[in-house]
Amino acid sequence: MMKKFFIAIGMLAWLCAAWVVTGCGRQRAAETKEYMVTCRIDGTAHHDSATLLVLEESYNKLRILGTTQDKNGTFTFKGQIDAPHVALIRWDNDTVNPFHFVLEQGNINLIIKDHSWSSTGSRQNADYLQFLNKRNSIMNARVATWQEYLKAATDKSLTRDDEVRMARQDSLLNDSLQRLTVERINQRDAVGRIIRERFAGQLDQEHVRMINKD
Repeated sequence: MMKKFFIAIGMLAWLCAAWVVTGCGRQRAAETKEYMVTCRIDGTAHHDSATLLVLEESYNKLRILGTTQDKNGTFTFKGQIDAPHVALIRWDNDTVNPFHFVLEQGNINLIIKDHSWSSTGSRQNADYLQFLNKRNSIMNARVATWQEYLKAATDKSLTRDDEVRMARQDSLLNDSLQRLTVERINQRDAVGRIIRERFAGQLDQEHVRMINKD
């Protein structure tokens, strides 16, 4: 009698576990993963149309999600996506200068100016912008070093000690820039993928070897 009781309890537990697993599976399948991207041009540029594309990681190909027309400087895209993707917006028929961002589920608002952009409604794009700001800060410091060198060289006030100091300073800044890039790529999320897509080609061989291959 006790044996039959324990067998019944075991069967009931198995059926409950199976129901939970399949039930959760159905719930995940039913979850809406919709996105809406609202992109506003707040600058001197003018575009008649915009095309949204995503980079398919599995075979490294671009897939078009849709094309929309300008409505008072605003472009809107709607659809569904299963996971965050590296995304590009191509303006009109321009394939050379696309706008990169991370496409993820939810409402994403982009404001694009002549020399900067901002995003709300997207944690991934906030992370991406944080990286870009750090990168720009290092690049600006390098530019300031180059300008100092050129000014000293032009007015013939450049000394050997100055030259060595500036070269070392630029080398340290460049190393910081490359390490920043590698560290963010190695996080292996959508932001890391977009950074790899845009900036991995600027890494030297020493830092390329630091990128995780697995």
